[in-house]
Amino acid sequence: MTYYRDLTPYTYGSDDWDLAGRWQGIPLLTVGWLSRGRRYAKGAPPAGLAEALKRMARTHRAAQTRGRHVCPWCSLRLFGPRGDIPWGSAEIRVMGDDLAYVAPELVAHYVEAHRYLPPADFVNAVLSSGTFS
Repeated sequence: MTYYRDLTPYTYGSDDWDLAGRWQGIPLLTVGWLSRGRRYAKGAPPAGLAEALKRMARTHRAAQTRGRHVCPWCSLRLFGPRGDIPWGSAEIRVMGDDLAYVAPELVAHYVEAHRYLPPADFVNAVLSSGTFS
């Protein structure tokens, strides 16, 4: 998966899939595009964050790909069934104030299993999102 430092402009893919133009003109910032060998903020997540991100992985999906991205830390395991390695194939997008955050579908796993602590503005946008659509 491509690495981006948090809160940098999203440049990963084209928005050809966005036929309705929902994201046109809205600045997109990256969150949670982690990579092995790169440092990331760690800490205890606010209550409900991982659960909200899991819901958003179902309701806020965007840019579905045909391939899979596996967790760079869990994929190092050399034993156990292959089905226990988390993977993702899409993004989630979360509206903030006059911008949107783009995160890989694995962001909930990173928060829950690897103590990733996303930027506060992203966390606030996720937790204050009353509708999951």
